[in-house]
Amino acid sequence: MHNHIIGPFIFAESTITANIHLDMLEHYVVPQLEEFQPWVVFQQDGAPPHCGLIDRDFLNETFPNRWIGRNGPTTWPPRSPDITPLDFFFVGLCKRQSVQNAST
Repeated sequence: MHNHIIGPFIFAESTITANIHLDMLEHYVVPQLEEFQPWVVFQQDGAPPHCGLIDRDFLNETFPNRWIGRNGPTTWPPRSPDITPLDFFFVGLCKRQSVQNAST
């Protein structure tokens, strides 16, 4: 997937719960990953809404032994500095788009 971008996903809700996160996974993320199964390893951060039992059960079923996150088959510590490149990528993408829009 080094040449594919999925997302970003912007939530309309001001507070994200495990149910809202699960809804996003089921309806937006996983359908876009279907063509790449079973090679996808799903990675998520340790934010509390991403670690709900319903979310972990869904990920265990959808990505058996192929997801990285808190309490997942491959554990990832919450607020790990190794996850921040994803944040920087998103911020950089937004900045590039706003510069392009300003120049047109």
